[in-house]
Amino acid sequence: MAKVMLVGGGTGGHIYPNLALLPALNRRGIEVIYGGEEGDSVEARLCTRAQLPFFGVPCVKFRRSLSRESLKNNASILRILSEGKRRAEKILIDEKPDLVFSKGGFAALPFVLAAAKLRLPVICHESDSTLGLSNRIAKMKGALVLAAYPEARFGRFVGMPVREELFCRDRDTARRGLLIEKGVPVLLVVGGSSGATAINEAVVENLPSLTSFCTVIHLSGKGKGADLPPRSERYIPLPYCDDIATLYAASDIVLSRAGATAVAEISALRKRAVFVPLPKGVSRGDQLPNARLAEKYGALVLVQNDNFRADFVPAIKRAAEMPPMRRIASDTGGKIAEIIDDTIRRGVKCKDKKPSPNGSPS
Repeated sequence: MAKVMLVGGGTGGHIYPNLALLPALNRRGIEVIYGGEEGDSVEARLCTRAQLPFFGVPCVKFRRSLSRESLKNNASILRILSEGKRRAEKILIDEKPDLVFSKGGFAALPFVLAAAKLRLPVICHESDSTLGLSNRIAKMKGALVLAAYPEARFGRFVGMPVREELFCRDRDTARRGLLIEKGVPVLLVVGGSSGATAINEAVVENLPSLTSFCTVIHLSGKGKGADLPPRSERYIPLPYCDDIATLYAASDIVLSRAGATAVAEISALRKRAVFVPLPKGVSRGDQLPNARLAEKYGALVLVQNDNFRADFVPAIKRAAEMPPMRRIASDTGGKIAEIIDDTIRRGVKCKDKKPSPNGSPS
């Protein structure tokens, strides 16, 4: 049986697209294991829930700020990366996957470097309009690069993997389960897997205005719900939810950060949407082009500036009056699984430089 190791972690944006590939890979009879950061990482917890074999190694994230803590963190990168790569090599030798598929991010890099050294084929998928650091390194090591969106100027366009279970929830059942009042629009507010302080504060400040015309489901993020108002008839505060599919199904409007996975999922579900991209400096700036792309497909973009809180409710009211988003290309047909299967069947090896594993331009 063919075997693939999926790698990536740190945030849901690096993990959920990997997990979205499982049904298509299973249909092709490909065994799947997962690699990421050791310890109580997000990917380790999600793999346990999915009953997916997980293998962790030491990982460290590059931090862009100039604080003392960030500089100390960055000074440890080479040492921790070297140890992570060494342990990833042993895992790959012991587990013998035929291919490594990377969603990028710091948790993927040790496995990508180890696979390149062992001449295992590597395929990486980039969600954003520019390559992240891990995927740039993977490309230099000979990985085949796949792109989520047709606007990307690199790689082979395949679309974004979107979880099949997101389409399997019934709206009325979801609302009954959440005890939501009938006949009132539902706003889902989500700031990402870790929540978003600025969004949380805007919700609380504007809550009387919001609940005057809609029910608010508020995903605040783990550890960020202590100061939120208690649940009421039209306000449902949740620090975290494992079943985002039910929350999506219950909602009419979604306000979210503009991570590539969130943009892809919300557009695939054809929701009315308001995206609040993380400002450059807080991130590498990848959410700004994601938001501009979403705008082309019918979403509203709300900039996080001095007028953010004042513009918050008007933006949501405007979104409520607009048509739903149009669907951005997503990999719902198993195209990525087909590429993985084909690469394994042809028995290609990863070269530690260009060209890419399948011999086509990357």
